[in-house]
Amino acid sequence: MLIDAHYHLVAQEWYPEGWWQTVTGMYLNGMKQLGMEVPLETIRESMIPALWDPEGEALIRDMDAGGIDKTVLLPMDYWVLYGEPKVSLEGQLKAYADLQSRHPDRIIAFTTVDPCRPDAVELVERAIKEWGLKGLNLYPQTGFFVNEPNTYRVLEKASELGLPVTCHTGQLGAAPLRAKYGDPIHLDDVVQDFPNLTVTAGHMAFGWHEQLFYLAGLRYNLMTDISAWQDVTRSNYHKFCQVLRHALDRLGPYRVLFGTDNPFVAALMSTKDYADLIRELPQKAPEGITFTEAEVTAILGDNAARILSLKS
Repeated sequence: MLIDAHYHLVAQEWYPEGWWQTVTGMYLNGMKQLGMEVPLETIRESMIPALWDPEGEALIRDMDAGGIDKTVLLPMDYWVLYGEPKVSLEGQLKAYADLQSRHPDRIIAFTTVDPCRPDAVELVERAIKEWGLKGLNLYPQTGFFVNEPNTYRVLEKASELGLPVTCHTGQLGAAPLRAKYGDPIHLDDVVQDFPNLTVTAGHMAFGWHEQLFYLAGLRYNLMTDISAWQDVTRSNYHKFCQVLRHALDRLGPYRVLFGTDNPFVAALMSTKDYADLIRELPQKAPEGITFTEAEVTAILGDNAARILSLKS
């Protein structure tokens, strides 16, 4: 089974204009770092609109083309940082639920909320009980710590409902996103105070991956995913293999999940190509770095299936 455990379904009206300005800056800087000069107009007029897929039609086509069995959808709430978008968070979550209901064997949709919202706990409960969403996604870089009281109230509800939790970690995005909130050290409190929660640290915490790996080595309900590392596979394949090998050595083979962060990084590498890259690690990893077929199988789907309680 091949599962993309980290995907964002997006539409223009779902996010405030400030967010799209942030994404434009991320694309502009990211392309420059890869030695690619892309005009600002191209990003605004072509690359950004290419992300919009409110009905999930492009996602399903991509899954079919790439042999992806299931995709986990992670909505995001930018309320505190950017203000309310044209389509409310409730409206977005219902759209996620609708897509899941149309493709129940392919789509697993999580809910999300900024814990600072006055009705955050109630919104999580409604999303699960009324709309049928399956987990909780948190994006702390918008301005909250995962171990602060507001977040704990949300996590208490997630624990009560038995939800898997994904938490974005690392130095994410351009200003005004704040990296300090994505430091994985704050998850140490969470996974100890909520021992029944399974928490996946998204993006292997990017530049804090070493800290995450050593922390997670002794926190057995803390997982990670490899989403948004496609740029490293292109610019420094050896480094990517080293980092992934270290993740497996510290966490073991059963706590590392495949994820893409698409559609945001699809221009760098398709979901199929990223999955193929992982699948071919036993044959193509650099000299001195080894991966087993069992590890690859676990990463590409078995680990996510276990966490999500899916039948193979």
